[in-house]
Amino acid sequence: MSNLITFRELKGLILIPLLIFFFYAVTEFFFWIAAFDFMFTNNFTEAEMEDALVNSTFILTVSLTIIAFYNTLTGYFVANYLKDNLLKISILTIVSVEIIDHIVNYLLPADDTAYPLWQDVLYYSVEWGAILLGAWVVSRRLNKPLKQDS
Repeated sequence: MSNLITFRELKGLILIPLLIFFFYAVTEFFFWIAAFDFMFTNNFTEAEMEDALVNSTFILTVSLTIIAFYNTLTGYFVANYLKDNLLKISILTIVSVEIIDHIVNYLLPADDTAYPLWQDVLYYSVEWGAILLGAWVVSRRLNKPLKQDS
């Protein structure tokens, strides 16, 4: 285990994504309250609501923005905490975020809305790309030479 991952790395890969996942969940909760409140206020039927959830460009864009923001933050903080190889950090962060995501989805009741396959692919691409972006920003910042005072 010591060759692949240390206890310090394991701690960072579990605690940082869990903390950020908590804030992500709170943000998503308030977003869905606002979306459903808007639909109820405007007298949407059940069928229109389901159609809006699956096909709405606005809802898709806001969901992807929330996911991208919090996963970029996760990649940024994990990379800053570990200060190690970018590829190793990114792969381990993606794996830990996916595990936490699946555990949370398994434990909490999920809605029965079935999203199209292309939408799932888009979510995963944005999620993983955002983690890579956050880790890359940190690695660029850490590898930047210090300015000399002259």
